[in-house]
Amino acid sequence: MAMNLDDVVKLAEQLEPEQQDLLIYRLRVKQVGQMAHDPIAPTDPPKPIADEWLLKRGSEYVDFYRSPTRDELLHDVEVLRQTPVQPNSALLGKYANSTIPDMTEEEFHAQMHAITTEWEQELNEFYDDYDDKP
Repeated sequence: MAMNLDDVVKLAEQLEPEQQDLLIYRLRVKQVGQMAHDPIAPTDPPKPIADEWLLKRGSEYVDFYRSPTRDELLHDVEVLRQTPVQPNSALLGKYANSTIPDMTEEEFHAQMHAITTEWEQELNEFYDDYDDKP
């Protein structure tokens, strides 16, 4: 009786999860045993990827800055324009904190001024401490 891969998969899906794990384990052990006895087969060289930037997406290939070309930017804009807008994708009010009281524009600017003044004072103290060291 000849079986194809689909038949084997269907039969394996009927097994209990523990038996599936055992089957996977046995197949892996058999693969490792065969790889130890088989000489290394020559493999096809990897196909080059046209976009080198695409290859360097991992943290081990961090580029500090890459200026995209005009064509890349235009392509990205076209992709965004063709993407349909989801009705629930609006960010309006999504991250708003309802517990914060409303404030006028003048109050907001006064608060921002107070924060920046505090930061400037802390930075001045930091630089003063740094300058005092020998």
